[in-house]
Amino acid sequence: MKNTTVVVGGGIMGASAAYWLSRAGRNVILLDQAEVPNRHAASGDQLRIFRMTYGKDAFYTDMAAKSLPLWSELSQQSSDKFLVQNGFLDLAVKAHGYEEQCLKVLKDHGRPCQILQKGDLRRYYPMMNSRAFRFGLLHREGGMIWAMRAVSAILGLCQRKGVKVRSRVEVAGVAKSGGRITGLKDRAGRSWPAEDYLFAPGAWTGQLLKGWRLPIKVTRQSQIYLRPPFNRGRYRAEHFPPFLIKSAGFYGLPMHIHGFMKIGELGQGAPGRPGDAPEREVSPAFERKVRAFLKRYIPELAGFTECEGHVNYYANTRDGDFIVDRLPGCSNGYLMAGFSGHGFKFAPLLGQAAAQLIVGGKSDLNLHRFRLGRF
Repeated sequence: MKNTTVVVGGGIMGASAAYWLSRAGRNVILLDQAEVPNRHAASGDQLRIFRMTYGKDAFYTDMAAKSLPLWSELSQQSSDKFLVQNGFLDLAVKAHGYEEQCLKVLKDHGRPCQILQKGDLRRYYPMMNSRAFRFGLLHREGGMIWAMRAVSAILGLCQRKGVKVRSRVEVAGVAKSGGRITGLKDRAGRSWPAEDYLFAPGAWTGQLLKGWRLPIKVTRQSQIYLRPPFNRGRYRAEHFPPFLIKSAGFYGLPMHIHGFMKIGELGQGAPGRPGDAPEREVSPAFERKVRAFLKRYIPELAGFTECEGHVNYYANTRDGDFIVDRLPGCSNGYLMAGFSGHGFKFAPLLGQAAAQLIVGGKSDLNLHRFRLGRF
């Protein structure tokens, strides 16, 4: 199957890579074990944050800046405005910390940003407890991405470019010989021969590629969608940007079309794997943590009565950086994995880089930080 690449995994990373591979002239077959977009995948959510702030880690700020025009291009091509640039707000609880590092990096990169003092926070975001904050850092280029819509739109673009999308195909085995992958076999016994193979199966990476003993830990990440009990207009996207309170360990997004807003916790959750527990329930312990957080920082939300749980499964690396590399000892096998809950915003850029790596042996993006050999 010369000039053919099989991509395993139809989430945002696999879809983005398939798109760029097809643009490079490859015949692409994309396989996913479920319907796509897969709601169990890390990208199977309503909304995901787009931000350029990463403390003093300028590498990720630069990656976000490079990803932004690619998102805009994909949005225009698909005629679906899944990228919403309603700003992103980092809220500082103490001085001389993460948020000041963010400010310096944004200024160094020439990205527009604004410091909001306590009075500004009271005026623009009266629902916030301004006394709890030192200041806010707002950058207007940030915002949010309608996640499942973005995956659907990119898959649609892929199909327009000739990518064969095959859902409900569960890869059961990877055959290897002489330092090459010689084929894939699915649960139904069908074979999928190709010249190259790219694996982007998210939380299923470890079990699919057991022979490579990859350094990935899958965690179950609890989130909550709550309906504001009153003053709901304040929480619409045009008035209330996605926000992060790094020192408190929580982030939030504005109210979406069904009247619910998302609150999520930073950091790694408990070990888990897709399907191991109910996915729409809110545990009492997590609900208590969310209410305590809201009582401190957004008091009028703390008494919410309507809510729904949501679970994502993250594939985490030990250092929180990604893996975009060739599989060890395998000249035609490639891997996109370990996105640790913050990779979505970079998907078009990383998909482009993976496609360049497969087609030309190197990418415009420096992938040294994402090499598998660092472990």
